[in-house]
Amino acid sequence: MDIKQQLEIAQQILADTPLPAMPTEVLELQALFASTEFPDFGEVARIIGRNTVLSGELLKLANDPRFVGKRAQPVQNIRAAVDRLGSTQLQNLVVGLAFKSVVKNMAFETLIEHSFDVARVACELSTYIVEVRPDKAYLAGLFHNSGAIMLASRFAKYEKIFFNTLTNYYSGVHKEELIFRVNHGVFGLLVAKKWNLDADICQLVMMHHQKDLHSIENDKVRLLVALIQLANGIVSEVSFGSYIGTEIKEMMMNAQEVLMIESSVINEVRKSVIINSLIAQI
Repeated sequence: MDIKQQLEIAQQILADTPLPAMPTEVLELQALFASTEFPDFGEVARIIGRNTVLSGELLKLANDPRFVGKRAQPVQNIRAAVDRLGSTQLQNLVVGLAFKSVVKNMAFETLIEHSFDVARVACELSTYIVEVRPDKAYLAGLFHNSGAIMLASRFAKYEKIFFNTLTNYYSGVHKEELIFRVNHGVFGLLVAKKWNLDADICQLVMMHHQKDLHSIENDKVRLLVALIQLANGIVSEVSFGSYIGTEIKEMMMNAQEVLMIESSVINEVRKSVIINSLIAQI
């Protein structure tokens, strides 16, 4: 079955379920960035400032060492945040944060939190990978389970199916395909296309459960898939512990090989996830 047929099936299943809509501010920003190579950052800041949730979240990221380095002095307003992040990072982060705000109540809490956690871990891992920018990794993490979010909003019993795809990373999506004829990556592709994401992010969304990473011909997509898989594995380790099973371990090993990342780095990121999880519970 080719991708066009798969998308048609996904569209039929979601016929009565609207895809998450892009906020007006993001549409305006995309039009502005598309119209000129050097947009007026004052206008960019003004548009973002109209959305209090978006501007608050963006200000936090403009002070996050993963995006701006450890020695950057804090910024306290949106114009300064826009200037610091720059055009390329800003476009990805604005879209990611907007999506995050739109979908936060669309599905069961564990699915939403898992997606947000994977985005944060992927972002942290990317600081050790020259070929993947943190803003791209963050965007990929936020959108990778967008199809699962759509299925959860459509079917009340999807929660059990989703958990199976987490603990059985390869076989779980095959069972999902028996139920829906396509897996949640295809549903996510519908969302990614509606949000005008780059082709490599769209492919990542569709292929993030791919078992044979070396079969992915595009180098950028292969790295993104491996990054999201490794981030998923780390989050699952912290969440499920000894229940992660052999498929997660195999997935992490394959992803680590593609990313050429040291085990010591993975251990550091894992410790960071555990610490942040403990802090969140206080």
